[in-house]
Amino acid sequence: MHDHDIGISTGAYYELSLGTALLRIAELAPSAEILSLGRHSLLEPINVRVIEAAGLPFTVHGPFAHFEFGSRSAAKHQGAIELHRRHMWVAAELGAELYVVHPDMQRRARGWDQRIADSLELAFEQLSALQDEIGLPIAVENMPFSKHSHFVAPGDLDLKGLGLVLDTGHAAVTGTLGEWLNDPLANLRHVHLHDNQGHLGGDRHDALGTGVVDIEPILDAARAAGASIVLEHKDEASVIASLHHLRTRGLLVRDLG
Repeated sequence: MHDHDIGISTGAYYELSLGTALLRIAELAPSAEILSLGRHSLLEPINVRVIEAAGLPFTVHGPFAHFEFGSRSAAKHQGAIELHRRHMWVAAELGAELYVVHPDMQRRARGWDQRIADSLELAFEQLSALQDEIGLPIAVENMPFSKHSHFVAPGDLDLKGLGLVLDTGHAAVTGTLGEWLNDPLANLRHVHLHDNQGHLGGDRHDALGTGVVDIEPILDAARAAGASIVLEHKDEASVIASLHHLRTRGLLVRDLG
């Protein structure tokens, strides 16, 4: 048993096979988040077999459908829903604990567009129906870059019964972390931990303790809500540095489950 309750995203091992990634994660953490893209896609039959063999508790980060969810095209919108449906069925069959989705991320900076917001809330209604149909909880992640997304702060959108994934790095970029932590209506289900320099440096997914993100109140809020917690980095060096930072500060809570 590991001495903490924080999982690791396979995004830090995107150049490796999923089987190798899960082996590396199992040495460091009690659970994984599988980023279902490319070589790690749940739609690849070999990945189904390696997940079953690994026996590691896991959540799934669904494929990115940033541009389709916010599209005025009904076909593109429905295509995004069907893409998630396919990944969700496999995730549920394999025993995933939670399924993470991104809302929109526009290619060009733009102001608030009510048609896009309406399209996103319709998508959340459809995903909520899928959540009930498949029996897999879904949570929506806040995004960075305010003028490129319609879901960066509390109250931006009605999640239609879906949970919240608080991405701490994204919230640091948009300056909304305090608002998220103090939102009495937030159905906090899952947390992505990483660091950056706030609005000055972009969404870098740096190691904890190297930027502006204050980790302690985030962990307190997540644990109080019973939310799962995952390190979301781009390389293993950052993962190890983050675990060292958390351990040094005494912020790793032993998982007695």
